[in-house]
Amino acid sequence: MGPAGNKSLQSVVANSTGASSNLEAQVLNHSQVADKFSGTFGLPEDWIGVATERAGIIKPTKALAMFLALAIRRGAVLKDRMEVVDINKDRRAKILVTTSAKHQFWANKCVVTAGAWTQKLVKTVSGLHLPIQPLHTVICYWKIKQGFEKHLSPEGGFPTFASYGSPYIYGTPSIEFPGLIKIAMHGGHRCDPDQRDWNAGKSTNSGSLIEPVRQWIREVMPDRVEADGPVLTQACMYSMTPDEDFVIDFLGGEFGKDVVVAGGFSGHGFKMGPVIGRILAQMAINGSEGTGVEMEWFRLRRFDDDTHGNVKEFEDQVSSHTTS
Repeated sequence: MGPAGNKSLQSVVANSTGASSNLEAQVLNHSQVADKFSGTFGLPEDWIGVATERAGIIKPTKALAMFLALAIRRGAVLKDRMEVVDINKDRRAKILVTTSAKHQFWANKCVVTAGAWTQKLVKTVSGLHLPIQPLHTVICYWKIKQGFEKHLSPEGGFPTFASYGSPYIYGTPSIEFPGLIKIAMHGGHRCDPDQRDWNAGKSTNSGSLIEPVRQWIREVMPDRVEADGPVLTQACMYSMTPDEDFVIDFLGGEFGKDVVVAGGFSGHGFKMGPVIGRILAQMAINGSEGTGVEMEWFRLRRFDDDTHGNVKEFEDQVSSHTTS
């Protein structure tokens, strides 16, 4: 949902309602949004909503536990709390992975998925600078007003949502903590992942990541959510690319196609985990994607000719989420 003229939202409309889409999305005016969701959202008259029943929500902790269990069942060995500090090719042309504790692992192929540390590790390993900027952000959980707890739950038909414009606000149904709903701002402060201030963005000053959410709740969901302040906050990190598209590519150079890099998921990568994993496995095993997925958008060298990366038609939204 958002202002009808917002270019990013119009792109959502085009991609979700076109002949090639299977999302079966509806475009609603402000009053239709109110009717569909029982008056939960009070949108301005010049706003629209795009709704589809073909969506859902993932419980990340359970999803990760499931995938780890499946990996172990297939023979994977998990090594927790091991900081990778270097990747080399040894004299046998094997990949040598070294940790900060001097543990060493040899392999024929290596997949690097280092999250907010991707830029640092790739720079160390290959000298290549990837414009992947770590951001510190704050996830907020707000108290649901008494009597509306079920209304804002999956059982009550409440959706995941995104509110386009400035600020960009998103939220999910009440599913993690009873009586609380996650509503947060898509954005954050530039940070060094090894030296970040865990309290950044929690104040009420101009750099606050909470105040814009509080104001949004007061304007859009005042009858459903307490806007005095979040009951619970959690700090996390994004790894942002200038165009907010992923980086999925072979590292190249001396590593050729033996090292694959995946990063820069820009705050919207988790739900893509299964398909990204399949693509990375194909790349590591076969030396090519072999999935029928168009990968040109995700090449790490796309920033060589243009530091902004892929050309976008909706510059109003892309790269507007970063603060110093």
